[in-house]
Amino acid sequence: MIIVPAVALSLLGLVMIYSASSYSALLSYGDRFFYVKKQLLGLIPGLLMMYFGYKFPKERLKKLSGWLLAASVILLAAVFIPGLGQTSYGATRWINLGFITFQPSELAKFALALFLAKRYASKPPRSAKDLIVPFAAVAAVLALIMAEPNMSVTLAIAASVLLITVAAGLDNKFIVVLTIFALAAVPALIIAEPYRVRRLLAFLDPWENPRDEGYQLIQSYYAIGGGGFFGRGLFNSRQKYLFLPFAESDFIFSVVAEELGVPGCLLVIALFIVFIYAGIKTAYLQTDAFRRLAAFGMTAVIAVQALMNIAVVTGSVPPTGLPLPFMSAGGSSLMVFLTAAGVIAGFQKREPSESHNRFGSS
Repeated sequence: MIIVPAVALSLLGLVMIYSASSYSALLSYGDRFFYVKKQLLGLIPGLLMMYFGYKFPKERLKKLSGWLLAASVILLAAVFIPGLGQTSYGATRWINLGFITFQPSELAKFALALFLAKRYASKPPRSAKDLIVPFAAVAAVLALIMAEPNMSVTLAIAASVLLITVAAGLDNKFIVVLTIFALAAVPALIIAEPYRVRRLLAFLDPWENPRDEGYQLIQSYYAIGGGGFFGRGLFNSRQKYLFLPFAESDFIFSVVAEELGVPGCLLVIALFIVFIYAGIKTAYLQTDAFRRLAAFGMTAVIAVQALMNIAVVTGSVPPTGLPLPFMSAGGSSLMVFLTAAGVIAGFQKREPSESHNRFGSS
């Protein structure tokens, strides 16, 4: 149930990446399939990693969760090493290994979810002291991501952490406190950086500065509105002709709306709903606390990011640079998401050790 929508979104993404990038890829690289080939380099090993994630013993995953988080923190810090970290558009978020570049934050999102699942499974968040270690780990990850800077991923992780913590049994009074803190932190983070203030103002009135901060959102509006109800037809986008920036990545949903119209948008949203429903159902059916929280937490990470991306391209929230899971261009990101989907699906099967524990003593 989980694998089907994940693969369907990935394959649809491959088609839409070609449509959105073929013109710009031809101009920049002399190859219409440049971004498609890069995505295939993520899709093919990603499917293998999905199977690996599905088969990987979940008890071993539980034991390794702390090490995965530690590795993620080291990789997040490594982006600041000269010659290793790669800077693009004023942000240092990537590690360049020569044959591939990847964002450590993609791995950190899921590593943090697994770490919290293990921690809360043994020590549920019943009191303030129960939150010290988990939130110290969260703070370390978020501090490094904010230093890149990358506020969009920071907000996505923070929202996911709150959902996981609530699912673990957080007391209502702490939910209120954390919600108030989060609502106060967002404007503080925006005010801290002038470019974030400009983005907020552009969100409120993009036509105030249509050639600068408001440009991308306006072009997204043109794509969505230009498609009408039934769309212009597959491969017939006009905004992809260098009007809509990042059409193949962060704003790929805009191209879906322009070419495939409302039916195409509903298809994408329906696939995400099926995936999220299957993930939550998988979590609900688990009798082990770690498996339940891990399945829910990893599903929450993908759900929050999908929701934020669609909200951004439709002008529902201020613009942030956050790709659409499974669909946006980015081979390493796709591999991580497919691996995560495989791990979630793997929680559906009972492991031999579990069967022995449940029936062997009877």
